[in-house]
Amino acid sequence: MERVNYHTHCEYCRHARGKAREYVEEAVKKGVVKLGFSDHMPFYDERFGLRMPYAQLGEYIDEVEALREEWKEKGGLEIFCGLEGEYVREDSAYYEKLLSGGKCEYLLLGQHFYETGQGELVNVYHLKDTEEYECYSANVVEGMRSGYFRYVAHPDLIFLNDLAWDIHCDRACDILIDGAVKYGFALEYNANGLRREKKQYPDGERHPYPHEKFWDKVKGTGIEVYVGSDCHAPEQVYDGIVEMAYGKLQEMGMNPRTSLL
Repeated sequence: MERVNYHTHCEYCRHARGKAREYVEEAVKKGVVKLGFSDHMPFYDERFGLRMPYAQLGEYIDEVEALREEWKEKGGLEIFCGLEGEYVREDSAYYEKLLSGGKCEYLLLGQHFYETGQGELVNVYHLKDTEEYECYSANVVEGMRSGYFRYVAHPDLIFLNDLAWDIHCDRACDILIDGAVKYGFALEYNANGLRREKKQYPDGERHPYPHEKFWDKVKGTGIEVYVGSDCHAPEQVYDGIVEMAYGKLQEMGMNPRTSLL
C-alpha cells in the first residue's frame, strides 16, 4: 500500500511545530508519495481562535503551492493543498470561494465546534451531556450533504469527553454513520487520538478516540475510510502511530483509501 497522508498541520495553526517544508522533507524521508496539507481553516471573523489568523490564509496557500510546484519538478512526492474546518450553514459562499480558485484543492470536515439548530456554536471539547452528541452528529451530516468536504476528520472526537456510554452515544454514532452511507461520505481513522495517552473513562481505560464502539458500527457498512496522521510535528507525518492505525483497520477488515481526489 502506498504511503499517503492528507491530514497535516504546520506552524500556521499556532499549535503545531515546524514549517511546511519540514513536513515535506519528513514525508520524503518516510517514503510518503502523497502529502496533503490541511491546516485549520481560519474564518474572516476569527471566531474559533487557536488557528492561523485569517490574514495569513493567502500566505499559507501560496507556500504550499510553491512546494507543490517544486516537487512536481523533482518528482517522488505529490503535494495537495487543503484546509480542515467546521461546517457553518451561513458560510457556503466562503467554502465556494476557497475551492474555486484552484489552489485549495480540498476541505476536511473537522467539527471542533458544531452548530445547533438555533445557530449556536458549541465547543466539542466542553460537552456536559451525551444528548449533545446527537446534535453534533446531525450537524456533521449537514456538512456531508453540503458537498464542500472530502471526508470527516476524527468523526468520533466527541468521545474525548468524560461521559458514560449510553443510548445517546449509540444514536449519535448511528446518525453519523447513516449519513455517511446515504451521502457516500468517507470517514477518517485518526492517528492523533492514538498519540494521546490512555486515561480512565466511565467505559474503561482507552484513548480519547478513535472509539472502538464507534468503529465496530462502521465495520461492514461499506463506508470508505482514510487514515489521517493529524500530525502537528514533522516527525509525526508517517510515524509508528500511523502504522498502528493502519494495522487496527486491517484487523477490523477495512482497507483504507489512498487516493484523495
